[in-house]
Amino acid sequence: MLLPETSLITKPPPSLEFTSLSELYEQYLALFVGKEFRCPRGIPIIFLPRHFFHLAKLRKGTRTKFTIEEEESQIKRMKNGFGEYAVDAKRSQTLSWIPEILSAPHEIWEYREKKTADEVFIREYNKSGSPFRALLLLREGNHLVPVTCMTVRRTGIKEHRRGRRLWPK
Repeated sequence: MLLPETSLITKPPPSLEFTSLSELYEQYLALFVGKEFRCPRGIPIIFLPRHFFHLAKLRKGTRTKFTIEEEESQIKRMKNGFGEYAVDAKRSQTLSWIPEILSAPHEIWEYREKKTADEVFIREYNKSGSPFRALLLLREGNHLVPVTCMTVRRTGIKEHRRGRRLWPK
């Protein structure tokens, strides 16, 4: 199996800082929505406001399913803290890593058995604990859309490498 050259394994990008749900959402919109992303294979990757929910792992009590039409205005008004909402802090802080994972992944795999995603982009970082970030994406027509992005320990990365390697060949 091809592994990235040691020189390609970099420190992670700076993490996001935020004190309210509105501030986090505004940073998400600025980073992703309306931007042009393409994977190394040339496939467009599209981020919509609704993808924020899974990427930040948004919760409201026990509720985890939302529609942008119902929630967006409430999220934008949440300028002091998070109110009834909660997010996964680590996932939310590392949303800023996603552009690098998309433009310079070390590996792209197609899952053998589709569960929640069709493809996974993997990038290894020079950090202890969980050095890998796995960005899961779904195919929709001729483009990809994000599902979620997670840290992965060295012992767990093999779960994301089950299937067909799409890039590099």
